Amino acid sequence: MRTISKKYLFLVVLGGRAKMANVELHDVRWVVGSRIEDTFDELRRDWFGILEGLHVDSYKKINYVDGYKINLKNIENKQLKNNKNFNENTSKKNLWFVNIGGYNPNSMQEKHEFGLVVASDKLEAKNIAKSKWLVGCKKKHKDDIASLKILIGCDDSKLIKSIGNWEIILTKENNLIKETSNPDWYGYKRIDKI
Repeated sequence: MRTISKKYLFLVVLGGRAKMANVELHDVRWVVGSRIEDTFDELRRDWFGILEGLHVDSYKKINYVDGYKINLKNIENKQLKNNKNFNENTSKKNLWFVNIGGYNPNSMQEKHEFGLVVASDKLEAKNIAKSKWLVGCKKKHKDDIASLKILIGCDDSKLIKSIGNWEIILTKENNLIKETSNPDWYGYKRIDKI
């Protein structure tokens, strides 16, 4: 009998190189797996640069955001499609990935901070992020924003409703469980070789 492992949403920071780039480049990906190692094939496939030297700089398994539990529903499995448990206590809000930029007058580089917030729309998500992140920076602005819901182009944003066969369901928790944005792991883990 085959057991189905629980799946989790991971936020992953990748580092690597690209042709014509003078410095190491980074990207943030959200992937689903039972453990981080399950996501390496997808991370390699989605990397825009040179595969050699591709590495994970950090990752975090996402369980709660802004008082909402993160559940994943397999939208390919018909038995789970009709599961009413996910419909109870679910929210009309969405999970948003926001990357904001800002400037420190004492540094040449633009500073960035990113993370996940729960909001009703893009403007609310941006305002929440700007109020929480890059404290003390000047000229704060949204660099990237995406709702973790099906990929639809929308100005400079991406609306994402599912990740592969997994739909994200937000469930409001009665007891506020607040997670930090601290990574579960950080360092240098090469994933360029299978």
